[in-house]
Amino acid sequence: MRGLDGLIRLSKWRLDDKRRVIVDLEVLRAELERQIAALDDELERERRFAATSLEAGYAFTGYRRVNREKVDRLMASREEVLDKIAAAQEEVNEAFRELKKYELVKENRLAQLAREQAAREQAELDEAGLQGFLRQNQPEPGR
Repeated sequence: MRGLDGLIRLSKWRLDDKRRVIVDLEVLRAELERQIAALDDELERERRFAATSLEAGYAFTGYRRVNREKVDRLMASREEVLDKIAAAQEEVNEAFRELKKYELVKENRLAQLAREQAAREQAELDEAGLQGFLRQNQPEPGR
């Protein structure tokens, strides 16, 4: 049973490790989304400023192009992270199934051992009962 306990511990460790990967990827995704939102906010501020000044209006077109390129790169990165999250989630699911498989095997082995122990105890009780019955029904010597 010790080997099975070791497999269960190892499976739990692997599952936790894979879950940590997902957490790290989710943090990265959130940061990318924060950066995209910040660039959108910045673009809107610059758009309002460009509307107030002719010189700023001329520069705004170039700024908008650069801003959109940054946003596009960030969105592509976010899509890659989302793909990695999906793949990591599948790995978590597989690790969870493996852990459950080992836990079920252990549970079944423990149940089998309990059944065997109960059968041994019942056999001992039956033997003790039979011996007691035989002693009670055995004729006494000298009678």
